[in-house]
This record gives sequence, structure tokens and C-alpha cells, in this order.
Amino acid sequence: MKSHVNWPIFTQTGLDSGMLTMLGAVIHNFSEPGEYIGTILLRDEAVGRFNLTVDKECPTVQADIDLATLHRPQEASCKDGSQKRYVVNPRGYAVFHVTRGTGGYAVVIGRLQDKGEAKLAFDSRELNEGDIFAVTMIRPGKYNVTNEKSDAKAEITVSYPRVGKVPYRPPNPVNIKCTDGRLTPSKIEIQPSQGQVYQIQTPSRIKIELVKPIDGPSEQHQAPRRPRKQSGK
Repeated sequence: MKSHVNWPIFTQTGLDSGMLTMLGAVIHNFSEPGEYIGTILLRDEAVGRFNLTVDKECPTVQADIDLATLHRPQEASCKDGSQKRYVVNPRGYAVFHVTRGTGGYAVVIGRLQDKGEAKLAFDSRELNEGDIFAVTMIRPGKYNVTNEKSDAKAEITVSYPRVGKVPYRPPNPVNIKCTDGRLTPSKIEIQPSQGQVYQIQTPSRIKIELVKPIDGPSEQHQAPRRPRKQSGK
């Protein structure tokens, strides 16, 4: 039996809350009960749809919505007329994520009105207060983080892993607050696969870009080289 490796998670060096990949997820609360319709975008092109019901009687507090799985050719959706439906309690959350491929997904959701029209309720390309952007980074290196909506900036260093006797377990996630004009903390050092949780408190689109890769142990952890002895003449 051949094992399947998700190579994109090892080769990806940038993240964008408005273009989700396997290394990021967006979490949103729909507090108003009702019927919603979601449109999945791949690089701003509609590639799928789904239904979301927010019901006070529903015991489910987390709806996991995989945008890659819902990616369907338009002709296929029109042919059978079926759309996936999710149900969640208004006190719960919808988690938008990607389980395969190179990604680049966003989601736009409208709340259906009495006349059948949909009023915009959420657009993952602009996060707002109460939303969460959860990130997992694997590639060691130095990264710049920017909130494109406020121009706030931060720096993240993903350390090169150390080989030890105990199996590696990532530390607990780091919480980062996105306020007006600031990302706090602004300088962060994390381990590979250690999560980052961006707590949104102002209009935000978070972009993370690799500035300098780290392809080996940092110089401070290396033993100094001994000077070569010069042979006498």
C-alpha cells in the first residue's frame, strides 16, 4: 500500500487569510439563526457552493467546512442540483479549511432573506472583530507578517528543529492580537508546526511571507571552528 504525502505543506512558504491553503484556517461565528448560502472562490473564481443552517436547537457547535472537498465543476453542480448542507448552533463556529492541493481558497456567505435574496454576512477576504485566523508553519525561516487592511507588521522566526532523544511535540499555539495598527506581539519565535492564532479585533487580511530560509542549525548553536595550524617553513 502506497502512502500519500501532502507535498504542498512542506513546500509552501507564504500564507494569506484571504487565500486559504492546508496550513491555514478561518473561524467565524454566525450569531443570527437562519439559512445561509456559501460560495467558494479559488483565486476569485466561483468553484462551488454549499448551504449553512444556523439553528438554536442544533447541538453541533463546530461545523468543519473543507473548501477543497466542495470544489466542484459548475456543470456538475448544475447537473444534479445537490449542495452540501451544514448545521451549527448560533453559539458555535464554522471552521473553513483546506485538506488537499495547493489551495488559494476564499469563501463568501450570504444570509437568505424573505424574498430569497442573500445579504452578505461574511467574506473571508476581509476578517472582522471576533474572527480567528489559525496558522501552522513548517518551513524554518524568518517571516514578515502584514495586516493589509491596517498596514500593521510583525516578524516571526520559525526555528530549525533540534534532534533529541524525546520525540518532538510542537509547543502550545501562540496568540497574536490584531488591533488597529498593531500586531501584538510584534516579534515572535516559534518551533516548526507550532500554531499561531490571530485574534481579529479590526478589519484584517493577514499575509505571511518568507524573507530568509533557515536550512540548518543557527550559528549560535554550532561549535566554533578550531583555527588551522600553520606549518612552519
